[in-house]
Amino acid sequence: MKKAMSIFAIGIVSVSLLTLVIGLFLPDHWEAESVQIIDAPAEQLLPRIASFKEWENWATFEMRKADPSLDVTYSGPESGAGATFSWTGERMGNGRLTITKVEEQTVWYESAIQSDNVNGQGWIKLEHTSEGTRVTWHDEGKLPAVYGGYFAAMVEQNLKTQFSAALAKLKEVSEQPED
Repeated sequence: MKKAMSIFAIGIVSVSLLTLVIGLFLPDHWEAESVQIIDAPAEQLLPRIASFKEWENWATFEMRKADPSLDVTYSGPESGAGATFSWTGERMGNGRLTITKVEEQTVWYESAIQSDNVNGQGWIKLEHTSEGTRVTWHDEGKLPAVYGGYFAAMVEQNLKTQFSAALAKLKEVSEQPED
């Protein structure tokens, strides 16, 4: 019986160590991007992107669909640098986005996901094309070493899915005729 317990304990320790070692070699960085062409001028889109309260009409909508328990708060200025959007929910966890700058046709932000510390950053860029305005949403960040590598690919895929859905909603909202 003692020998069986020893073998079991050694097995548990071995699996734990193997998990840690593998985790050290997995990429702990994510990079997600989604693009949408919208038949609306950048001047119409920028206010919708530079104000988190405007995100209720296109981006937060998707988050609430994924997590009905989502509680959202806003702080700082209404839009532009310093505007902050925080959330907590059973499925989405907690996080915070803060706009760091709005430069010409690009809104830059930093994120703190499941952490009080900034662990990601991103931007939404508007570019005029012959088909309309190309909206590119880019986000990247790093998860904690060892176990972060096990989740980075999942975070990347989830963000791509959320960004695509949100930009499709932004397209829908922005291409509707004004009342």
